[in-house]
Amino acid sequence: MTTLKPQTALGGFALLTVLLAGTAIGRVLGFGFDEALYLATLFLIVIVWAFNRCLLRQTTEQTVDDTEDGL
Repeated sequence: MTTLKPQTALGGFALLTVLLAGTAIGRVLGFGFDEALYLATLFLIVIVWAFNRCLLRQTTEQTVDDTEDGL
């Protein structure tokens, strides 16, 4: 039987907490539960995508700078 690592459990708990908090905020703003959950999920995906894009751009720029310094 495979055991669940602590960082995996913590990450799953954090993801569920963020989704439910976003859903609660959506409900306060007057959306239905399904609409609020959808918007919270979409918002979380956009934030993770933007963060990942920034990290990839930063590592690409560092790689280009390293190769230019070697010339």
